[in-house]
Amino acid sequence: MIERVEKILGKKGNLIEKEIERVIPKEDIPNLNDAVWYHMGTGGKRIRPVLAIMTCEALGGDTRRILPFAAACEILHNWLLVHDDIEDGDRIRRDQPAVWVKYGIDHGINVGDYMSEKVYEFVINSDLDDSKKIRLIKEILDTSVKTAEGQTMDMNLRKNDNPSENDYMRMIEGKTSYYLTLPMVGGAIVSEKPELVDKIRKFGMKVGPAFQIADDLLDLTAGKGRGETGSDIREGKRSIMVVHCSSRCNEEERKKLFKILNKARDKTTREDILSVKTLFEKHGSIEYAKEKAKSLIEESKRITSGMPSELKEILDQFAEYLVERKK
Repeated sequence: MIERVEKILGKKGNLIEKEIERVIPKEDIPNLNDAVWYHMGTGGKRIRPVLAIMTCEALGGDTRRILPFAAACEILHNWLLVHDDIEDGDRIRRDQPAVWVKYGIDHGINVGDYMSEKVYEFVINSDLDDSKKIRLIKEILDTSVKTAEGQTMDMNLRKNDNPSENDYMRMIEGKTSYYLTLPMVGGAIVSEKPELVDKIRKFGMKVGPAFQIADDLLDLTAGKGRGETGSDIREGKRSIMVVHCSSRCNEEERKKLFKILNKARDKTTREDILSVKTLFEKHGSIEYAKEKAKSLIEESKRITSGMPSELKEILDQFAEYLVERKK
C-alpha cells in the first residue's frame, strides 16, 4: 500500500512544480522568491495537490483544469508550515533549516504572507469559469479561517493541564481536517460533481484527525523531519497520547507529565522526553492512539462506500497510506 501510493505521489506530484513556477518565479526579489523555492525544495510529498488531481480524474474531470487549484493547495499547505515553524519555534523543517532560521524571522513572516496571497492567484488566473472560481475561492477562504482557528486552539491547549479528548478532536479537526479535505472538494467542483462535496467533507473529517494522530505517533519514533524525535513534547503539545495518559496516570505521574510539557522548549532534556514516552507506554497511550487512528479510517471507509467506485478506491488507498506511512 505505501509503495503504491508513493509511486502515485511521485508521478502526479511532478505535474505541480511547473504550475507553481508559472505563478511564483524562482528568480525575482531576493529573500522572497528564492526563499519560497528554498522551502519548496526541502521536500514534501505533495499529498494535497495529488489528492486534488486524483479526485478530479476519478470523477472524469480534466487534469489540465485542476492543476492551478492543485498548486494552490500545495502553496496553502506550505505557507502554513512556514508560519507554523515560527509559532512553534521549530528550527528544522524536513531536515533543513526552517525558512525563518535561514532568512531571518522578518523575512520568514513575509514569505508566508506572500505565499498566502499567491494561493488565490492560481485560481483567479485559471481558465475555469467564474462560478467555479468563486466557489473554489470560497472553499480556500473557509479552509484558511478554520485552520487558523484550529491553530489557535492548539496553542491555547498547550496551557491546559486538564485537556479532554473532545478538546483535542475539535482542535485537530480545525487545524488538520479542513485543509486536507480542501483538495478533494476542489476536485469534485472542477469535475462538475458538486453533489459529492458533502460526502467528501465527511470523509475528510475522519481522515484528517487520523492523519494528525499518525503524525503525533511519528514524532515519537521516526521524527517529522525536525532533526529530532519528541518535538511535540518539547513544544508542550497536548497530543491524544497526553490526553489519554493524563486521564489514567496517578497524581504524581500527572504532575511529572505536565511539569515536563510546561517547560521552556530549550529546557526540555532528552531524559524528559524519554520519561514522557515511558508514561505513554506504561498506560497504553501509544496503542490507544494507534487504535483511534485505525478506527477513524474504518469510519472513513463507511463513508466512501456510497461513492463512485474509482473515487472510493483512490480515497481508501490514501486514507490507509496517511496512517501507515513511516515518515
